[in-house]
Amino acid sequence: MKKLVFTLFTYLLLTSCTPSSDKVTVTWNIKLNHPVDNEVYIVGNQDFLGYWNPNQVKMEKVNELHWTFSHEVAPEKLLEFKFTQGDWKYQAADKNGTERHNDEFLVPQKDTTFHLLIEKWTDGKDNKTTGQITGEVKYHQNFHIDGLLDRDIIVWLPPSYHAATNKRYPVLYMHDGQNIIDPKTSSFGVDWQVDETCDSLIKKGMLEEIIIVGSYCTADRTEDYGDTEKGKIYRKSIAANLKNFIDKNYRTKPEKQNTAVAGSSMGGLVSFMIAWEYPETFKGAICMSPAFKYEDFDYIESIKSDPKKELLLYIDNGGKQVDVVLQEGVDKMSSSLKTKGYKEGEDLFVVIDKQARHSEGDWAKRFPSAIQLFFKK
Repeated sequence: MKKLVFTLFTYLLLTSCTPSSDKVTVTWNIKLNHPVDNEVYIVGNQDFLGYWNPNQVKMEKVNELHWTFSHEVAPEKLLEFKFTQGDWKYQAADKNGTERHNDEFLVPQKDTTFHLLIEKWTDGKDNKTTGQITGEVKYHQNFHIDGLLDRDIIVWLPPSYHAATNKRYPVLYMHDGQNIIDPKTSSFGVDWQVDETCDSLIKKGMLEEIIIVGSYCTADRTEDYGDTEKGKIYRKSIAANLKNFIDKNYRTKPEKQNTAVAGSSMGGLVSFMIAWEYPETFKGAICMSPAFKYEDFDYIESIKSDPKKELLLYIDNGGKQVDVVLQEGVDKMSSSLKTKGYKEGEDLFVVIDKQARHSEGDWAKRFPSAIQLFFKK
């Protein structure tokens, strides 16, 4: 068994002699330096870990200083997680009170128990969100599509929108809209800063003025962004329902060459899928850390026999956390697209940053180059 390097806090790794099976039990036993008045939650990158909802998966209280949580997990699954008191303002920290990065481990073939020491918690004061909203945004709450959960929509307007009343603008559609503009609504208190990025590039004359439309995710994110029945409805809702709504209510350039879609992780996957299924509507897709292939899912095989489409495709990935697992799919998709006739540097751009994590902050760093490929002035 590969040695697992784990740096969440002080820990002791114990494994049983349980033989390999389809599922193994992973148990987290955490110890606190001081009792807390709130419940303790585990939060992470799987549905059973609340998929980054800080107050969904409550740990079991053993006593004032000890909490535990167990779940059956398939071996070889990469888990990322943190601990909170039900709010991102109060999450596990080191002895200096600094919040920890997401930590990870690859589930081994045997039952595993982790004993973790949480030395401090962030106090809600030093754990401030970074960034702010730059420019004007409009909100459309509870946008409804039959077959899907209602969701909020955020629309960022370019600097000249109100002054140049006869001007029309290209549109970029983005998933996980709560994470792209407003740090207060972002899942981790850090947003993509697409507002600051685009505002800066526009004022420097490096980017066309564009409208950005962010579709918030819901509790059905995995199904909406996946190759599922709900996913089909969601993809059509972006290409038809939401686009028609935006074109009707804002001064857009509705043509294919002025319309693109972007997202990260599962959002990167669904961005590709939308562009691939609606090439007459979208110029292309920005796919950051896309989940093309993971566990038993392989979207590349699903489109293996499809011919080349008239699309501009940007695909990137980091080199840490879950991006390590996603790299195989990025490589396989890049190779498949080249076989179809895409040429790197022309209609296919692949960027790998080995130092980057699977996070909004790192996607924000790569966003300026990506958006300029589509709407450079």
